[in-house]
Amino acid sequence: MNMTTIMNRKSLLFTCLFALLAVTSVQAQQDMTKYITNPSFESGTNGWTVSDFGLQTNDSFTMKAGGTYMEKWVSSVSIAGNGSVRQTLEDLPMGVYRLTVGAQNLSQSSTSRQCTGAYIFAGSEQTTVYTPDDYSVEFTCVAGSVEIGYVAQNAQGNWLAIDNFRLYKIGDVDKATALGFVQQLIDAAEALSVPEEIASTYNHAEAFTNALAAAKALTEASEDTDISNAAKALRSATADEKVLLEKALFAYRIANPTGTAGVAPRVTKTDHYVLTGAHEALMRATMTGSSVLEQGVCWSTSHEPTVLDERTTKKFTLNGNIFHVKGLTPSTVYYLRPYILNSFYEVAYGDEVKIVTHPKGTCSGSWNEGAPDAAANERCRTAIQQTIDYFNEWTGIMGFHLSGHYGANTPTADCSYGGWMRIGPNAGNQAIGTVLHETGHGVGVGTHARYADENLHSGTWLGREANRVYQFLENQQGNSNYTVVGDRQHAWGTNASFDWLVNGADKDKHQELQYIGGMCILYGMFIDGLDPTSSDYRVTQHNGISGYAYNFDEMKKYYLMNKNAESGLGTGVAFQRTSMIVAWKENFLDEAISDSAAWYLEYDAKNCYYLFRNAATGRYLTHATGIQTKSTTKPTSTEWFQLMPDRTDVTIGKGATAKKTHGYWLTWTDSNGFKAMNARPLVGTLGYSPLTAVEFDFTNKATSQQWIIISEDELAEYRAAAGVTAIRDVQVADRDQPAAVYDLQGRRVSKPSRGVYIVGGRKVLIK
Repeated sequence: MNMTTIMNRKSLLFTCLFALLAVTSVQAQQDMTKYITNPSFESGTNGWTVSDFGLQTNDSFTMKAGGTYMEKWVSSVSIAGNGSVRQTLEDLPMGVYRLTVGAQNLSQSSTSRQCTGAYIFAGSEQTTVYTPDDYSVEFTCVAGSVEIGYVAQNAQGNWLAIDNFRLYKIGDVDKATALGFVQQLIDAAEALSVPEEIASTYNHAEAFTNALAAAKALTEASEDTDISNAAKALRSATADEKVLLEKALFAYRIANPTGTAGVAPRVTKTDHYVLTGAHEALMRATMTGSSVLEQGVCWSTSHEPTVLDERTTKKFTLNGNIFHVKGLTPSTVYYLRPYILNSFYEVAYGDEVKIVTHPKGTCSGSWNEGAPDAAANERCRTAIQQTIDYFNEWTGIMGFHLSGHYGANTPTADCSYGGWMRIGPNAGNQAIGTVLHETGHGVGVGTHARYADENLHSGTWLGREANRVYQFLENQQGNSNYTVVGDRQHAWGTNASFDWLVNGADKDKHQELQYIGGMCILYGMFIDGLDPTSSDYRVTQHNGISGYAYNFDEMKKYYLMNKNAESGLGTGVAFQRTSMIVAWKENFLDEAISDSAAWYLEYDAKNCYYLFRNAATGRYLTHATGIQTKSTTKPTSTEWFQLMPDRTDVTIGKGATAKKTHGYWLTWTDSNGFKAMNARPLVGTLGYSPLTAVEFDFTNKATSQQWIIISEDELAEYRAAAGVTAIRDVQVADRDQPAAVYDLQGRRVSKPSRGVYIVGGRKVLIK
């Protein structure tokens, strides 16, 4: 049996299920709009799955109801193309329904032309949308669930718009007619078979048996409720069967591509910097190829995910594609890969990128219901709840409460540090964009000393992480012309596509990407040290937010070099000398660096702190009493270190092998306040200097508290760079002065060749 026959029979099975609609008894129209979540988009995109549409608040769309509608607009010389707005209604009583929607697929260059390519739908029924009007579609629901929405498929208009979904029950399903279709469904299910070539990947027996059992139960149902319940069971069982079959067919096609034509699929660039939330992530990649069927991101909790794991094609378009991953679990390690698939089922992957999702925040919000009318109270209450949802997803803030109050004399809105907010009478400010912006002040933007202390200098944000976020959003990674800038109250970005932090209701584009991007910039500021709240449950005081600031490989070794020129920069790394002493020494140019100076990194995804385990002893770096190591199988808070990126770069060495890099504060908070790991210059004749715990210094000059993390893969590059620096003690001419040069065994060398030697009490590398 060929694939086409299999899919046709499968289609018949589902067509029968959703076609139980023929004869109905007419009844008075009953408003059932309550089954639609957020039917007029007054709560933003809440309840809807949206692709390539955005929220709009102007009055240009004549079918608009309320303050907000959904649109996709391109210039009048272009076509809108593809997009969709969808929602699945659940627990809908069995019956015949009419869905009515205000919609358009309009060409502004010829407003009377009936443009093709857009429709409203409910289940398998649809109605084409043209010029602005109310459009209706009738459908029958037996199984309690139906998807509704608006779809554009190569829409020929340039302005698509939709609003004001309304749902009415207009009749009951005739039982006898329904049961007649059920028998057809059973016949179709029993005729279904699977071709031998995919049988090994298609374990359909259980789902198939459940589908038939549910279908037969439907034939025996006597009451409408029984019919509806049996139909729900049948829908669930056949959905399981459909997923299994489709996955098996997909796996077979991927394993057996049919050939290619034109440009083979290829991921040309993978951005290894990924923005993460608690359940979501944003990833950039660039791809090429012809006959493209899909472009997206696949992911798994195991290495090397494929398109047979979880995948998404959802994306935002802003200076390239930003793929939007959803459905992740908080505080979990994932591996992501971008992919491209053509119509011949050839698939190509980009680089694998490890991410760690945030813990979900515990922010909360309230509204005092003080506005003069119900509509204003609803707008403010909804905007606060939406804001809290974004903060909990993307910032990981714990313990913050936003307390909303009506301000009759407040021109726009305002908020103080800690979350006390006023929203004024202007409806345009009773919206998520304004509330998101003002909540930024509530978590420290322009209201906390850390904001304009060291991070903001001469109008430019110097904190490393917030700028990395901003450059990712604008697709300008590493471009110093794209930075977060601001005054002592507000922040924005140079050359920005959006006002990401929504500095004014007129800057609110009512687009999901703008809101997510603003949250991620705030999160970057917290990683850089801005304190969002003093109510974080994890610590009594705190120092910004601890997060996944350094991406590492659990299987590889890492080395810690201090950024201070007198405390090991280019000459030495930290090592475990004894169980009681962790120190640094000038070991960087040794022929081999001992594992006592190597560390395995771990990350506590629930608390967002790093741990350092010595490669030689297995003991953990601890700050319980000074800086030591500890033997434990269950590290506690005394082994946790927050990695806070520093703000200034440093270059090791000169010339072709020079290495530009930066460091991190290894900091923590205890009952004595903010602390950091520190390295002092070498003392006396010991040959090493113990590391110490000192008061945390947030200034750029505190280089002795800043640590460069070097992976085992990078070690050779850093050693080569450091060797160039060390040559300053031995010029080429010095090879004729043997008295000053000794080998590593202390023997005098008359004419040194290339290698490591002791000159004037220091180890140097001669090239």
